[in-house]
Amino acid sequence: MNLGLFLSVSDSLKKQTKTGQLERMIKYYLRPYSKKFNHIYLFSYGDSGQKFTLPAKVTLVPKPKFIPIYLYQLILPFIHFKTIRKINVNRVFQTPGGLPALISKIFFKKPYVTTYGYDYIRFTKIEHQPILTKLFSFVIPLVLRFADKIIITFKSSLKDAKTVIIHNGTDPQSFKPGKNPKEKYLVLSVGRLVNQKNYERLIKVISLSKYKYKIKLVIIGMGPLQKKLLNLSKTLRVNLIIIPNVKHSQLIAWYQKAEVFSLTSIIEGQVKVLLEALSTECACLTTPFIGNMTKDNVTGLIGTNSKQLAHKLDQLLSDPDLNQTLGRQGRQMVIRNFDLNKLIKKEIKLLKLCAQ
Repeated sequence: MNLGLFLSVSDSLKKQTKTGQLERMIKYYLRPYSKKFNHIYLFSYGDSGQKFTLPAKVTLVPKPKFIPIYLYQLILPFIHFKTIRKINVNRVFQTPGGLPALISKIFFKKPYVTTYGYDYIRFTKIEHQPILTKLFSFVIPLVLRFADKIIITFKSSLKDAKTVIIHNGTDPQSFKPGKNPKEKYLVLSVGRLVNQKNYERLIKVISLSKYKYKIKLVIIGMGPLQKKLLNLSKTLRVNLIIIPNVKHSQLIAWYQKAEVFSLTSIIEGQVKVLLEALSTECACLTTPFIGNMTKDNVTGLIGTNSKQLAHKLDQLLSDPDLNQTLGRQGRQMVIRNFDLNKLIKKEIKLLKLCAQ
């Protein structure tokens, strides 16, 4: 039984290497897949002429040079029809990237499973991308309509008879508490420097904290808003350090030493970096975005505005018992419900069922 994998729109292994995510995909997806399928064909929107160290059963199918990405989505199944014919089931990592799988089903009768993780159309509106908004508004309903199964990560993300809940996850065996003491007043966040993440709010929250001049805010990520965020931090006299993306395994040490992990996003699904932070027993402070898996005063603290968030941040920084209790309870929640090693087995079972 052979598996086809479609990355998100415009994604490639080269991009995943830069963001530090290729390591994660290989360890937690490609290796488990390769143990249960005869062969895996990984379709990328780049990587022509590139070489990567992948599991033996995985074949990278790169996008030919000089073909625009959105045109390539339409013609991919026909360019690679010999490969498509070998596949028994396709896996679409995110619904906006599902057009090739949809076409493969229509013309070659290949079933597919897609993930609908959050409101992608709203995301494009937040990022002021009107062309993508129109494109996604057309593509996403079609991909969902023809999908054999739709993986959702939380109940309220989509109502459809074909949905199956499989949470996002992390590896609690790797993302575990550190042995060294936390770095006092270190507040950490991880993510792209884009409007969706609302880092302007996080900087404002720090500026309202009574520990403002003691806090070191570290954001790990890259994006178009870097200069704007650095300028805002200077204006508000917040000690901000932005670190380019690091390898996935290198994040562990950052979570372990941070006193607080914070996400002040406008919109999210079930955020992998939040799960990773919770898994290391790092106390978490977040906004109430729809995919938030934390519970206020149980596995983290949640605030709806900058003033409230600043008050709750001060609680976490001034009350070690609260900080540690929330951290321990957060990790137990991850172990019970979000262990990626268990979740990937559930996904593989679903893919095999659809391939029959």
